[in-house]
Amino acid sequence: MLSIEIAVAKTHKYASRDSGDTAETVERPTGGISMVLVDGQGSGHAAKSLSMMVSSKAVSLLKEGVRDGAIARATHDFLHAYRHGRVSATLDIVSVELATKTILVTRNSATPYLVRQNGVFERHDSASGPIGLYRHTRPMIDQYPIEAGLTVVIFSDGIVNAGHRTQQPFDALAFVRDSLPSDALAHDLADGALAAAVTADSGRPNDDMTVAAVTIVPTVIEQPVRTIRVSVPFSRCWQFVSLLLGVARRARPRSSRLFVNVESTPGRS
Repeated sequence: MLSIEIAVAKTHKYASRDSGDTAETVERPTGGISMVLVDGQGSGHAAKSLSMMVSSKAVSLLKEGVRDGAIARATHDFLHAYRHGRVSATLDIVSVELATKTILVTRNSATPYLVRQNGVFERHDSASGPIGLYRHTRPMIDQYPIEAGLTVVIFSDGIVNAGHRTQQPFDALAFVRDSLPSDALAHDLADGALAAAVTADSGRPNDDMTVAAVTIVPTVIEQPVRTIRVSVPFSRCWQFVSLLLGVARRARPRSSRLFVNVESTPGRS
């Protein structure tokens, strides 16, 4: 029996409250699971709102059973029409399709991604651009037959550009080949690559960073059990700020005005 493992590790740009990257997983109605990664243009709250809007559109279409290539095109058309070609976002969809017994990689992104087959990692460059800018943008689609050990690792441009500011560029392919075992699991790949990229930026990420890994591993279990584990750190200072803002809103003086329209009726005083 084989098992699907998916892990996502992400962090926001240094000194920024929100991350412009959004990652979501969704079960496919025809069997299997899909992972969606969207990197909104820029960083901060505006980029987060953009990436969540795009990912929500893609996830809703996945739940309806739409094919991945059509989803990428429809999501692009939606963003292009909604923002009139003025903003962009990268879109990655990695789907484990049990109906076809393949992993489908659908991308609108200029960043490369990694694939491990027969214990060896290889880098695959992308020829497709981001969605939202040009009318006839198309996704790049790759397909791999499911087998034990097959791994796909995708990441946002914050990982690719890590270390350029410190003149120590981060090489994701060299890292997974030299610093991790050949049979590393999804969470080891995601956590390790993100930590190494942050270190390349001297602990202060120059951009939002996200690493997502999908791995097929052999397993021996009597009763299949699906598990999801999520870890989201947060600071208590934001709770204090939110409390102060709430008190300020309640203490703010409010003024109300009542307008009455009086019409005179003939024969009445």
